[in-house]
Amino acid sequence: MKYKAYYRPDTLSDAERLLAELNGPVLLLAGGTDVMVYAREDDRYAEHSVVDIYHLPELRGITEEGDTIRIGAGTTHTEIETSALIQSHANVLAMACRTVGSRQIRDHATIAGNICNASPAADSLGALAVLGAVLEVRRNGETVLIPLSEVIEKPYRTALSDRDLVLAVRIRKLPADEVTHFWKLGRRKALAISRMTIATILHRDENGVVDDFNITVGATFPRPMTFQDVNALLLGKKPDAASVKAVAKALSDKIPEIAGIRKSTTFKQPVCRNMTERILSELLLEDEQ
Repeated sequence: MKYKAYYRPDTLSDAERLLAELNGPVLLLAGGTDVMVYAREDDRYAEHSVVDIYHLPELRGITEEGDTIRIGAGTTHTEIETSALIQSHANVLAMACRTVGSRQIRDHATIAGNICNASPAADSLGALAVLGAVLEVRRNGETVLIPLSEVIEKPYRTALSDRDLVLAVRIRKLPADEVTHFWKLGRRKALAISRMTIATILHRDENGVVDDFNITVGATFPRPMTFQDVNALLLGKKPDAASVKAVAKALSDKIPEIAGIRKSTTFKQPVCRNMTERILSELLLEDEQ
């Protein structure tokens, strides 16, 4: 890998100072699992100053803050998937992180890196979307909060500058009895790039009425998206087969509406519809059959 200079700051404050002082393009290096792939393709980083932030303790850890869970930007997929807090209150993200690459990749790749690479096939993005993820970013000496939907603009491009330092990802802390589900379609069962993912969270009150619901499709749209009109088809209702079918149709209809008509549409749209119906039927209707 060719680069102009390499820096390994000892603290977050040192990293901020470096970013303010350096001239020319900067590459923030954390897990590096995507960076190293790109570096093999060409010399795109030859004029970049590399700032290695992977080891900074300020960017690691998973903590509970009221009704929010804060995940440090440098937290790995393995740390997320094995976190008792995540498993109890945001299990859809634990399930998504469990599908990322190999164990070696999950041990090293970070949650912020998965976001900032902005691959539409990133396994974590659908789960983060339904959990209402917000990024905590250090920008020009201030900490700002940016919703995930505003960070990723299109495939492989974000609204972040090379001086923006992601500190953490904030997600909803779900009730312990919230039902979550994550499904991934790949060319094989493991070590596969996502062809499609479906992330779901839902909760019913004591009367069986759905009072929280969010479902989305990943590896399908240019950026992470959720759909209030789709969610509204179940919210406030006692689910039945007809409402499940309506959600499945509405969600699958988003594919040609947003992604356009492509060769993959004839495959993805019916798969989305069938799998959404199957997932929701298993989660909501099995006890009634």
